[in-house]
Amino acid sequence: MKRIFALLTALVLACALTACGGTRTQSSPGQSQTQQEGTSSVGEPSAPSQSTPPASSTPKAGESAEETPEGGVLVAYFSATGNTEGIAQHLQSILDADLYEIVPEVPYTDEDLDYSNDSCRANQEQNDPAARPAITGTLEHPEDYDVVFLGYPIWWGQAPKIIHTFLESYDLDGVTIVPFCTSGSSGIGSSAANLQPLAPNANWLSGQRFSGSASQDTVVSWVEGLDLPEHSADTQDTQTQLRLTSAGGEAAIALENNAATRDFLTMLPATLTFGDYAGSEKISYLTRELSTEDAPASYDPQVGDVTPSAPWYPPL
Repeated sequence: MKRIFALLTALVLACALTACGGTRTQSSPGQSQTQQEGTSSVGEPSAPSQSTPPASSTPKAGESAEETPEGGVLVAYFSATGNTEGIAQHLQSILDADLYEIVPEVPYTDEDLDYSNDSCRANQEQNDPAARPAITGTLEHPEDYDVVFLGYPIWWGQAPKIIHTFLESYDLDGVTIVPFCTSGSSGIGSSAANLQPLAPNANWLSGQRFSGSASQDTVVSWVEGLDLPEHSADTQDTQTQLRLTSAGGEAAIALENNAATRDFLTMLPATLTFGDYAGSEKISYLTRELSTEDAPASYDPQVGDVTPSAPWYPPL
């Protein structure tokens, strides 16, 4: 069984849909609504006020987060084994934030992270109050952000000392800092409180611990309960848009915030081949099924909606 991504034309869709994720589209002049078969490219998400979406901003070592309007949201994180990176990527998608990885100048090896060995690098750094591991690259335009989500793994109950390096490298006065961490069992504990003296004039919110396998919906639930600055909270409520480009023109697609949409975003950018179905819609098959978590039993589509549909079987 495959889920489909159905592009509705001027006719109303007749069949019932079980996976939510309906969206509204606005066609550019000259866009065909009777195209029989062809390819369309679906780009990266963009802010509703932009006609051309920006490229995804995921800087690594030596790169910097793209410049954003003042009042933006940054997710800065250090991840030695990939667990914290997964949570950071969830936050980037949820908040339409910039993503900045804190990369050590000297990478950590497995031996460095052998916590059972008192002489390993990680343990020696954690036991040295003056330890400040060097970071590769810099964050450009830190003044553009008024909210910084700060992620790290828990090492012996505390944040790794490279987080101290990051906090001492920038002026974060007046910035709202939201710490989050990953661990196998330990909570966030005093780790966040012990970071606050490194940015004493920032507005620190209570932090959260996640398992490395925490779902995006779990992270969404946490974010929704945060007391973020008003304009940053508005960013969460603003509908993300995609640009769909075809031979006949372009369409701006306003996305709903649900599991199917968030799952679909992980597949972008993508080029899809659409065909006519029943004279009422254009359909294309995705490469895998989409999440139907919390999906309604049915959906009443309107002309111009873009929706995933399930159950659906490919034509013979």
